[in-house]
Amino acid sequence: MREQVVMVGDDLPLVGVLSEPDQDKNSAPNTAVILLNSGVIHRVGSCRLSVTLARDLSERAGLATFRFDFSGIGDSEARRGTLTAAQAAVEEVQEVMDYLGHWKQFDRFILYGLCSGAFASYRTALSDPRVIGTVQLDGYCYRTWKSHMLHYAPRILSPSRWGQLVLRKLGLIKLKKGAEVSGIEERYFEVPNFAGYPPRQEVKQGLRELNERGLSMLYVFFGNEYYKYHKQFEDCFKPVAFGDNLTVIHHPHATHILSEPEDRRAVVESISDWARDLIKHTQQPVSNGSEAGYRVCICASNENPN
Repeated sequence: MREQVVMVGDDLPLVGVLSEPDQDKNSAPNTAVILLNSGVIHRVGSCRLSVTLARDLSERAGLATFRFDFSGIGDSEARRGTLTAAQAAVEEVQEVMDYLGHWKQFDRFILYGLCSGAFASYRTALSDPRVIGTVQLDGYCYRTWKSHMLHYAPRILSPSRWGQLVLRKLGLIKLKKGAEVSGIEERYFEVPNFAGYPPRQEVKQGLRELNERGLSMLYVFFGNEYYKYHKQFEDCFKPVAFGDNLTVIHHPHATHILSEPEDRRAVVESISDWARDLIKHTQQPVSNGSEAGYRVCICASNENPN
């Protein structure tokens, strides 16, 4: 594997690291995986997840990867403009795809992101047919009647929770927030914010369009108060018939930032296996401006500073 620092753009460039597999191990010379920032976390990712994943994808799946910083994050200087952060993210991902396409002749891309990076992956896929797959960790999903039941029933029936409620109301104990428990400064503590999501119907329509295009989607969800069971994503977005285009993995005991090494290892291996099978089962290449797609059949299962 070979790695090099890359500057994308002449004026206030986006800084990233390109990881390329050895030539004899390259499984898809025209395909690259782009790893996106989560919140304001540098391109190394939470607990160095992006570095570990990028290298694993190159070494085990034989795919080139590019992890970079959005403007104003990490090593990429802030850019001025009138676009919202969400709009700028899509524009910058497309800028990176254009650059890699011109330089390395990549014409197919897989986008990876955690939380806000997952949302940017989804929005970019809607805007650009060069995206043939997305890997979204704690991406868009909403509560269902079953998730409400699984969330509230144990709490209603728990005597200890009623006791804690009484003690909190009396001011005898204080409920700690995630930032206090983790030790991470609150401004860096990104967690899923379901209340701030787009309307469910809007996301459902977007997923329907992506599914009809043949986009392959891997969703990985972790333990939180919103995502409660394996099939919640499919139940949430009925009647979209995802079929073989969708793989969902649920790690109910893993944290949002994958703080435990064994959880990171499991997720990295799952993503690399998924990507390797995606390339293996690709039916037809997708070039810029093409509406051609593919289907992939997978069974779901439960550095340096650069």
